[in-house]
Amino acid sequence: MPDALTDIEKAAADIPLTRASRDVLDRAAAIATARGALQADPVDVLKATLESRGTLSEQAVRALNADPAAMSEQLTPPDGTPGLPVRQLLVNANREAQVLGHYQVDPIHLLLAMLYSDSPTTATALQRAGLTLYDLRRHLQTAPKPAASGDGRTGAGARAGRINRPPDSALRRKPLPSLRGAVRVSPIFLALLAVTAGSGAMLWFQVLPAAAGVLTIIFVTAGWVTSLCIHEFAHALVAYLGGDRTVAAYGYLSLNPLRYTNLLLSIVMPVAFLLLGGIGLPGGAVYINRSALRSREWDSAVSVAGPVGTLLCGLLIAIPFVFLNRATINNATADFFGALGFLGFIEAIALVLNLLPIPGLDGFGIVRPWLPHSVQDSANRYGQTLIIGVFIVLWFVAPVSHAFFSFVLQITNAAGIDSVFIAIGQSNMRFR
Repeated sequence: MPDALTDIEKAAADIPLTRASRDVLDRAAAIATARGALQADPVDVLKATLESRGTLSEQAVRALNADPAAMSEQLTPPDGTPGLPVRQLLVNANREAQVLGHYQVDPIHLLLAMLYSDSPTTATALQRAGLTLYDLRRHLQTAPKPAASGDGRTGAGARAGRINRPPDSALRRKPLPSLRGAVRVSPIFLALLAVTAGSGAMLWFQVLPAAAGVLTIIFVTAGWVTSLCIHEFAHALVAYLGGDRTVAAYGYLSLNPLRYTNLLLSIVMPVAFLLLGGIGLPGGAVYINRSALRSREWDSAVSVAGPVGTLLCGLLIAIPFVFLNRATINNATADFFGALGFLGFIEAIALVLNLLPIPGLDGFGIVRPWLPHSVQDSANRYGQTLIIGVFIVLWFVAPVSHAFFSFVLQITNAAGIDSVFIAIGQSNMRFR
């Protein structure tokens, strides 16, 4: 049988609440349970609000010359007549927050909602204490008076007096959304990790020496798709923190490659390029609602996040080469380190390609928000064509290709990945 707390949790499921509001609602549920009720009443919420210490609602009540403790004691428990459902009370509080330009529902909004006419019991109790909607709103949005220059205050006191922030200033700052419930790990991603780890272990222990080529292909391909998932997850995570909640609804925060908007461009083509030419093709996988992002800084950060995810994958791959004893890397483990080295090489290629300031790639995405809209429109129109042009040049123009891959090899060498192992891995990747 549901209890008062469960009822409140359901009512507040989609309402953005501050920590203080959650504490008030938990307290209201406890008050309702103590009187044997299965559902909390607005009177329970009012009592819990008045008993909350250090909140903006308590400060407002005291500033308007009322005593929260005395008001709480004078409240009479509900007489059994159904009051306003807590769900509607929260909807009213959320509406009040939106009207005031606040991003979360605080106990002060609960207090304001309990002055609405559709909650007559609480409205009457508050009005009897001298509180009105108009007075509460005016107090909430009125800055404290600065200290007069001749009041004798100096030092920190004088500086504090010059900070004229209204009491609701903190509520006007849009908070970072909670990741609780938004981020989850897909079984498909866990399967990719298992395939990568399993094939790597088989290469390390030489379980099937004759199948080193097949195991290398499986290891590199599974590892590469795993890193693509991490790359796109990083984009989506920063977008979510920056204000785009749609990425959670689309499943981009689940690390599931099947949730990507274009499976062909995101997974199939990168894997095909990997197998055919050993190139780490960046895939455009997640749709970001950039109009929902808070600022141009967040927009740029979304584009930065993907390459950062790729970089972290590359650094993780480089760790064994940096810290393992050279004797550990011998003929018996050459196939394993060849596969690992080639995977690191692919990550480095993807990182460098992604950072090119070319429309359609993350490097351009970083600077795009700061460019004139006419330039952005042209980039959106010709982005895919330019990306194709980049790969045609890398594939067919030998001097450019040589310079590009030489630069990537310098990066992998700096990371401790010897080009000998990259060559071994690349040789094992060939179908034969």
